[in-house]
Amino acid sequence: MDPDFSSAHEADPTSIPAPEAAVVIRARNDAARIALTVLAARALPAIRAVLVLEAGSTDSTRRVAADSGAVLLHDEAELAGYAPLPLLFVDAGRGPAVEEAFVLLAPVAAGAADAAVAVGTGRGDAAARREQRGLARAGFTAAGVLTGEFCVSSAAFAATRPPAGGAGALTGMIIDLMRAGPKVVPVALEAPRAQPGRGLRGRREVSRALRGRRTVPVIDR
Repeated sequence: MDPDFSSAHEADPTSIPAPEAAVVIRARNDAARIALTVLAARALPAIRAVLVLEAGSTDSTRRVAADSGAVLLHDEAELAGYAPLPLLFVDAGRGPAVEEAFVLLAPVAAGAADAAVAVGTGRGDAAARREQRGLARAGFTAAGVLTGEFCVSSAAFAATRPPAGGAGALTGMIIDLMRAGPKVVPVALEAPRAQPGRGLRGRREVSRALRGRRTVPVIDR
């Protein structure tokens, strides 16, 4: 079923026009912070939908997200119904500062890039450093580590299905897009909260993504 955008906010005539997008929030045990992020995103005229992908929470994340007005999704495949909007993935803890993530939306909405990936300062954990080195060898160089936030065109998102698993999902997406030819740009944007370490499992998932991306998707511009 196609998404219902009938409840989209009317633009404030005093605001600066912004490109439209759907905000996607991956959440797990984020009940204490997700409401502020959902409410702040819904208040922005450019945001047509706020979608929460919840995975295995043991707290009230799902209830809080739904009560805040988000659309709960069970699987990333459901995002395909929100084309042709760009998909802006933000951290559940971004809160009232969600508009800062619009720096990721700008190059995608303008057609200057198929994907924009947030890069923060610092060295990150071992998985982040392995990710950075592997992506540099593949031709994607950024002066920092990936924070997990990004924006993709709907065509680029569709072309990177199925994704790599776990901690290597974003790594695999970048490699898929680079092999297919679309432009992926790093954008300076600090994470809204300290990034948790991904441990040995995370390092393995990143390594698997760096090794195992074999299918070259085709982007229909």
